[in-house]
Amino acid sequence: MAILLVYAAVVLLFVLDRMKKIELGHPVWVLLTGAGYFCSTLWTAALTLLALVQTVEGAGISSLLAWGQAALSALPGTLLGLYVVGKANFFPLARVPEATRVQRAARILDDGLALGIPLQVLLLGGYGYAAVSLHGAFQGPVWMLPFYPLVLAALWPMLHLVFHVALVAIVLDPLILLAAFLIGVLWTVQEIFLLHGLVRGCILQKKRPGALALHILLGLVPAVNLILAIRLRLALRAGAREEVSI
Repeated sequence: MAILLVYAAVVLLFVLDRMKKIELGHPVWVLLTGAGYFCSTLWTAALTLLALVQTVEGAGISSLLAWGQAALSALPGTLLGLYVVGKANFFPLARVPEATRVQRAARILDDGLALGIPLQVLLLGGYGYAAVSLHGAFQGPVWMLPFYPLVLAALWPMLHLVFHVALVAIVLDPLILLAAFLIGVLWTVQEIFLLHGLVRGCILQKKRPGALALHILLGLVPAVNLILAIRLRLALRAGAREEVSI
């Protein structure tokens, strides 16, 4: 029943967007779609775990139904996410036919920032928290503070050789893989928006090829890409100040 409601909600959003009642390319909807995909993936992982348990227990038909439910649960968030990413990148400000190229580039940057800022704050904040916690556990030098999470990541496969850590790893490893998958997908989507917006913005600002190449390279660096996007967004806004409000 829950899956049917989710599918109905996704279809409703799609219909409302096509009827121009809402704009799924708006930064708010991009952020909500990213959050929805995150929740959808967690839901799919939980259903997959339940299906695996039922299979191990030899539940028969119930396990097959559970696997089917898990497979179906992965589709709504993925399909909606692909639609929003495609629409936001290929048809920015689709409901504003008179929008200029500058305004469309600014909208793409807005979408990237709407997704990138909360994502990077969470990732960098989590990394910092892990670094401080591991520093307290290792009691090492302060200059090693930024490297403790990297050291733990390198040591984790070796720790599997220890019996009690291996038992804990049975629970932690799937969670680590799930987190890595979610981070990878959301990071890729963020980069699509930011790099697309940076390229468009640099071309509109008539920057030299070397500056454009530098922007693309720095657009792959965490935190730096957000700073570049904000700077370029402000420059585009200043250039379009006498045009229609973005």
